[in-house]
Amino acid sequence: MITHARHADVGGWILRAGVGIIFIMAGWDKFDSATNAEWVRIFARIGFGQWFRVVTGVIEVAGGVLLVFPWTARAAAALLATTMVGAMLAHVTVLGDPLSAIVPAMLGAAAVGVALREPEYDVRGAFTRRE
Repeated sequence: MITHARHADVGGWILRAGVGIIFIMAGWDKFDSATNAEWVRIFARIGFGQWFRVVTGVIEVAGGVLLVFPWTARAAAALLATTMVGAMLAHVTVLGDPLSAIVPAMLGAAAVGVALREPEYDVRGAFTRRE
């Protein structure tokens, strides 16, 4: 009997979906363009313009979606981790709030952690002949 252990990594799917949803929600929140919206004010302080807020939102939403699937999770994690490093740098240098850099650090680490997670392999099954 052939098992499909590689495709039955339910825990991995749940972890990737959970972290992916967090990034999708954070990215979606950046599309609120009301003048009193928190992200509008933060990106105004960063000084690159509001286009940068929208691009960051697109990256986070797309990265969150791509993180869910095992075959795109590593590329998504690299993209999201790079974005979170930029957020950490912005918090420390431009925004002057180094404690707030902890949140993007944790999110970036979570994205990388779930993308690099490997399901448990059946070592005995690797050496037995399947018919």
